[in-house]
Amino acid sequence: MLGMADPRVKQALAEWGQIAPNLGLDPSQFRSKLIWQKDEPTRSHIVVRLRGPRTLIMKRAFLRPAGDDTNLTIAALQDASSRLEPYPNAHAPEVLFTSATGDLVLMSEALGKTLDDHLRKGRAHSKMLKRTGAWLGAFHASSETEERTYQPSFMVRHCERLANEVEAGKIDVVDPEYFVSCCRMIRHKEKDASDQKTVSATKHGDFNLRNIMLGPNGETGIDFKPLSSAPVGFDIARILLDYAELFQPNADLKSGVILSGETLDAFFDGYDVVKRNDPGVTFLPFVQLLNDWRQIPTLPARRSWRQKARYEGITVLAQNGFGNT
Repeated sequence: MLGMADPRVKQALAEWGQIAPNLGLDPSQFRSKLIWQKDEPTRSHIVVRLRGPRTLIMKRAFLRPAGDDTNLTIAALQDASSRLEPYPNAHAPEVLFTSATGDLVLMSEALGKTLDDHLRKGRAHSKMLKRTGAWLGAFHASSETEERTYQPSFMVRHCERLANEVEAGKIDVVDPEYFVSCCRMIRHKEKDASDQKTVSATKHGDFNLRNIMLGPNGETGIDFKPLSSAPVGFDIARILLDYAELFQPNADLKSGVILSGETLDAFFDGYDVVKRNDPGVTFLPFVQLLNDWRQIPTLPARRSWRQKARYEGITVLAQNGFGNT
C-alpha cells in the first residue's frame, strides 16, 4: 500500500490539475486523499477524495477486465442522477467530467455512510431498511415502468444448470450435495410465482449494502451497472439477501422463508412500486441465495472475514428456506 505516494495517485492528480480549470475550479484549493485502491492482475483503479470549496470524488481506472466498458456504467450514473433530480431525498452523484475512454470520472461526493456501516454501528435496522426502500422506490418509479407477467422459468433453468455443473465437476461449491439439492428445489418454488403480474423498471444492477449511502440530505445510490430493464424484484432480492445473510436476526424467521416478516415490513414501509407479495420478491431471494452461496471460496482459509460471516448466514437461511433436502 503506497497511499498518496502511489504512482497511480500522482498521475491522477496531475490529470486533475489539467481538468479543474476547465470546470472553473482551482486545484490548489483542494486537498486530496486516497480512499480506495485495487491492484489485481486484471483490474487496477483508485478512488481519490478532493476536498475544497466542495467535495469531489475522482475515480481513475488503469486496467480493466476485457469487455468492461466504463462508459456504460457512467451513462447509467448520469441517467440516475438526472432522473432523481425532482426527488428531494433520493440522489445519485452528479458527473462533472468523464474522459473519452471513461478511465477518469469526476463526480460529486455522496454524503453519509453506507447502509453496511450504519448496521455495523448498531443503528436501528427498521429505520435503515425503510430509508433504503424509499430510495429504491424513487429510483424505480423515476424510470419507465411496465407491467409484465412474471415468468421465472429462466431463473429455474439457471439454477438447474448450476446443479448440473456442480455434479459434473465443472464448478466447485461449499457443501456440493446440499447445494445441488437446493438448486433442484427451485422448480418447486416457481409455482407460486408463475403468471402473476409484476413491474419492470430500470435496475441498479448491484444494489447491495455498500452501494447505498444514508446521509443528512437523504439517500444516495452509487456504483450502478450498465443500463438495463428487469422486474423490480431483482434489485429488491439483491439488497435484502445481502442484509439477511449478514444482519437479519435468525429468531425472526418462520419455517420455509429466508426473509423475515420484520425485514419485509421495514423495507416495504419505504418501497411502494410493488408490494411484498410481488412474485419476484417472493421467488428471487431463493435464487439470490444460491448465487451468493456459489461465490463462497470452498477452502475456509481463503475466505475473508465477510465471506465467513456470509456463509454462516447462508447456511441458516438455506436450512430454513429449503429444509434438509
